[in-house]
Amino acid sequence: MSDGAQSITISGKLIIGLTGNIASGKTAVMRLAAEQGALTIDADKIVHELMDNDPEIQGAIAVAFGSEVRREDGRINRRALGQIVFSDPAALRDLEAMTHPAVRAVVAERITNSDAPVVVIEAIKLLEGDLARACHQIWVTRCHRQRQLQRLMICRGLDAEGAATRIKAQPPQEEKVAMADVVIDTNGLMTETESQFMLAWQRLPNPATMPVKTLVVGETAVSPRTKPRTGGPQTLKDLLATATVADRDRERPEALQVRRGKPSDIPSILLLIQKATDGAVTMKRSDLLLSFSERSYFIGQMGADITVIMGWSIDAQVARIDQIYMLPDEELWRTATAVLQEIEQSAGAHIGEMVAAFLPADGPEGLPAFFRGEGYIAVDEELLPEAWQTAVEESRPPDTTLMIKVLRDERLQKS
Repeated sequence: MSDGAQSITISGKLIIGLTGNIASGKTAVMRLAAEQGALTIDADKIVHELMDNDPEIQGAIAVAFGSEVRREDGRINRRALGQIVFSDPAALRDLEAMTHPAVRAVVAERITNSDAPVVVIEAIKLLEGDLARACHQIWVTRCHRQRQLQRLMICRGLDAEGAATRIKAQPPQEEKVAMADVVIDTNGLMTETESQFMLAWQRLPNPATMPVKTLVVGETAVSPRTKPRTGGPQTLKDLLATATVADRDRERPEALQVRRGKPSDIPSILLLIQKATDGAVTMKRSDLLLSFSERSYFIGQMGADITVIMGWSIDAQVARIDQIYMLPDEELWRTATAVLQEIEQSAGAHIGEMVAAFLPADGPEGLPAFFRGEGYIAVDEELLPEAWQTAVEESRPPDTTLMIKVLRDERLQKS
């Protein structure tokens, strides 16, 4: 590991960062990318190579975690090391501080030595480190916890307790999903994963037009296990401190309108839902009319064209956005901002404390990033105050990602 930081400039390539929690299907996506001619780089395998071949890394790990994690030939016993770091978050952060600078150096070398126009970097801790800054897109794989357990036990030979420990050591999947440009669900058959991959691949922009990226390598790591480090936010207050304040001072186009949906809008809403979901969601007039009795709708339109519909309700001072349908156009996100603003203002008028947005897994690309830009954060519902948690649990649709925005923090101040 070098004592001085160096920057490697990467141009003319499209760099995809692939992440997801353990046993969520990243390997399958990497194989599909390689079949399409991409340069695939597994950052976690690079860590293993360093533990097998880099004397400096081997020595640092042995000093930090004890000589028993080092074999007689110098290589690191990864199973012994795993028993330490996967049950101790501080130890895991120490290990990452030692290995990540060296991993970035190897990644940079492989990218610059390759002619492949598309690069896919897989890393389970991609979003927590500096590699994410070098990526043009973030792809995330996800699956149910039971499927993770099955894969770890069948494919990696772990017992149930060991598999559960490794899953528990990682942040909730929702945190990664909320930061994704593309989400690939691997719960189903391999053919379903392949279909999702090919759809995302066909939508990739031209690598030659991608902005230049810079990858910092060779940074000096803090001496392991001697200086305190803090991990990711552990409380709701910590997470809220990371929220991005939305800039809503932009002037609305004259043609942009936001209004409450009325029963007379049902034909237009039904048509938009069908178009926005490519026919995957079809509703009858009677179903939507019944839905009007359970929630309100805000409609965003440019001129005569309706492009955004959000269904929401409020109860127990928690507003819930549980239906989101959008048709892409040049002003989509500006329209979505205006609709969201109306919902928040209405929630505030009803003394709402929080807005919970349930983002569908098959929603439009860029939806999580849009909500982050509007001041929302992805959060595990277990971190919420009990009253908010109950409200979320009672209304959360399946296969959705929870993102929240706090409107009134009195409840948090009391906790």
